[in-house]
Amino acid sequence: MDIAELHTLFLDMAVTERRLPKAIRVQKQASWPDYPMDWHGYGWTQLGEVRLRPTGDQIDAMDRAHGMIMQLAEDDRRLIMAVAHSAVGRDRGPRWTKLAHILGLNDPRIVKRNYRDALTRLYYRL
Repeated sequence: MDIAELHTLFLDMAVTERRLPKAIRVQKQASWPDYPMDWHGYGWTQLGEVRLRPTGDQIDAMDRAHGMIMQLAEDDRRLIMAVAHSAVGRDRGPRWTKLAHILGLNDPRIVKRNYRDALTRLYYRL
């Protein structure tokens, strides 16, 4: 597995984590739900985004990626997770400028270099 495959593995891990159900389920316990009065309102004309569930293979790959990332130092782990989650749903890749602002760095190229260095350290550790 080379560095580009590690990058893809962590991006897929972030997508899988977003597809998992939420850890805390919030439900209304003491209210009566509103219901539509006509027969068109019962799901046949459902509009909105369909939430896809991850497959077993995707969850296994996510667990394998978590096991790999735990071999790194905490700063590298946080950086890799932040980069992976900032790239979910974007065709252009991670938001380097936003990550640099969050990390308190002046230049997004520093974040990108630190990310490449973290992946390189993981590659040689494996």
